[in-house]
Amino acid sequence: MRFLAYILLLSTLLGSGWAAWFFFGAPAQDDDPALTALKQRVAQLEQSAQKGDLNAQIDLGWILIRKNSRLPDPDRAVTLFRAAAGKGAVRAQYALGWAYAKGRGVPVDYTQAAEWYRVAATAGGDADAQFALGELYFRGLGVANDYGRAIDLYRAAAMRGHPIAQYLMGVMYQEGWGVKRDLVEAYKWLTLATPHAARIQAHNPQFDPRGQREQLMVKLNRTQINLAERRAREMTTGK
Repeated sequence: MRFLAYILLLSTLLGSGWAAWFFFGAPAQDDDPALTALKQRVAQLEQSAQKGDLNAQIDLGWILIRKNSRLPDPDRAVTLFRAAAGKGAVRAQYALGWAYAKGRGVPVDYTQAAEWYRVAATAGGDADAQFALGELYFRGLGVANDYGRAIDLYRAAAMRGHPIAQYLMGVMYQEGWGVKRDLVEAYKWLTLATPHAARIQAHNPQFDPRGQREQLMVKLNRTQINLAERRAREMTTGK
């Protein structure tokens, strides 16, 4: 009789979930909310991507392809980029170039990288692609080494607000590399680049827009600094 009562009590407790907690411990809690949020984001992007949303395909691809991705699937990412690039999506064209340059989801192929960067840089005017293609010309990777072409591409990207390109333009004008030395122009470009110092130094820890701008301060008079700052302001506000 007692045994039957025990069985009935246990059944009741199991039904309520209390016995499972008593015998096996509390249910595991989600101790990684960031990963949970990422999975939810991926699920949302998957739904939109399957409906033909090109931006969703590209955003999903970037989540899957980055080296530090928590949900890595570079092969799938390249497939997504290629599909969107074939439909004229400039961001996807740049992304394919990046994949070939980094060897993510495809073997490293600088020639292919340059081709995709060129498509995005010329037809789409994409600043990231312009800068990346400039890097290939500067280093002679996948294309013939051409400093003049590299500078033209850096300038195009800088004019579109690319911080690393703006920093490089500042250095070029400061040192007279490939351009006529002009400290006012150098100060202008470094002024534009300085607010983005973290991103610039993530690209190359030796790049120091703030430090180089401070070096120029002691070489320029107040009139020259005002002129450089006005030029920088005109580029960002049009005024």
